[in-house]
Amino acid sequence: MKSKIYFAQYLIVILSLLVIGCKQNTEKETDIGSEAPSQAMEEIVDPLETLDSELDPMEVGKEFTKVLSDTLNVQLYEFTMKPGDSVGLHQHLDHTVYVLEGGKIMVYINGVEPVEMELQSGVGFVAGPLTDAAKNTGETTIRLLISEIHRPRVN
Repeated sequence: MKSKIYFAQYLIVILSLLVIGCKQNTEKETDIGSEAPSQAMEEIVDPLETLDSELDPMEVGKEFTKVLSDTLNVQLYEFTMKPGDSVGLHQHLDHTVYVLEGGKIMVYINGVEPVEMELQSGVGFVAGPLTDAAKNTGETTIRLLISEIHRPRVN
C-alpha cells in the first residue's frame, strides 16, 4: 500500500514538472519566434553538453544507485545510503527527490558550508541544477527516489 502511495506522489511531482516545463517552453517559444532563427538557436543551451562526465551522479554514486528507468531524457533511480556512507562531489541537472526512508544527512551544496538535514520520509522537493556531495550522518539507511530531467534551456 505504501508503495502505491509513494508512486502516486512521485507521479504528481513528475506531472507537475512536465506541466510547468511545457508552459515555460510555450512562453519562451513565443519570444523566440519573433527573432531570427539563427539568434534563437544560439540561445538554447543543452545541459547535457555542459555536464562534466566526471561529476555524473550515476558514476560518482554508482554503488548507491539502482536505475529504475532511463528514457525520454528522464533518469529515474533509487539512491540508498547506509549510516556512514558518503557520496563524492557530483552534478545534478533539473531534478526531483522523494524521500522513501529518511534520516540525518550532511549535504555540501554548490561549495557552500555543509548543512545537516533531517530528511523526513514522504517528503519531496524539486531543484534546479546544482553540484553537491553528501554523507549519511545518522543511524538509519536513507533511501531516495530521484529523477534527473535532461531538457534544453533557453538563456
